[in-house]
Amino acid sequence: MDTRIRYLSRSPLFETDKAFSTDFPVDHVEGARRTNHEAEHRPMSITAVEDPSHWELDVHGFCFVHAKTDLAADNVYKNKKEVQAAYWYEIEAILHKSFPQYSRIESFDLTVNGAGPGLPGILAHRTRSRGYRDEYEQPSSTAHCNYSQNEGYWKDKDFDLLKLDCLLSLFCHLKLMNEHSIWRPLRGPTDDWPLAICDYTTIDLDEDIRLSDSIRRDLVSEASLLHHNPTHRWYYLKDQGVGDLLVFRNANARGKGARKGPPRESVEVRVVAFY
Repeated sequence: MDTRIRYLSRSPLFETDKAFSTDFPVDHVEGARRTNHEAEHRPMSITAVEDPSHWELDVHGFCFVHAKTDLAADNVYKNKKEVQAAYWYEIEAILHKSFPQYSRIESFDLTVNGAGPGLPGILAHRTRSRGYRDEYEQPSSTAHCNYSQNEGYWKDKDFDLLKLDCLLSLFCHLKLMNEHSIWRPLRGPTDDWPLAICDYTTIDLDEDIRLSDSIRRDLVSEASLLHHNPTHRWYYLKDQGVGDLLVFRNANARGKGARKGPPRESVEVRVVAFY
């Protein structure tokens, strides 16, 4: 599939200023801007995955797990807090079965994405990569990783699990934990905004990654954005169904690591996994 991927440009600006973006309006603040990102759209061929079993989390930064979950699409919009705990439990059980090397897995986030009216076209004419809606987040159109390798950001900021603070600090210090996302469509199969994932082995870690502050209404975290490199190889799972879980690595405490039908709706759980 031939398309165009929105990368962060290799602008001289980022040699002196840190990249940042917000997902909320700042028009009421004089001189404020939502982002200093400078984007460039590069033509890229996205390859359909033929053999899901070929991909390994510890090699390519992502893999596929086929499993049944009971999360109802309508419920997650109306009663997110009520269904979150049950879905977390399901995902943790699936991951323990698929990745027995982890001694403990803790979910800490549930994100629901919905492609709003006019997407993706309206994003092609904006400098920012994400729109804000009260009911759900919009898909991001910029090549990115949800977190950076900077432990200080992804260790504490998102956690509403204060009882884990000491444990997280210990495992970070010992470099015995990973942070993963588990992504699937809410309704499937879907070919609207399928999630494309870049093979970790094709990324130049020293030249291709730019850290960026993600400023939201309730927290500030740090993401990794991608600069274009012709060596990148991108993949997607054609007609991905609700039972096709895409597991991809956002951060690794070892310092290594690695996202025609109705509009796309997706659900993503983020977990920390301890060895």
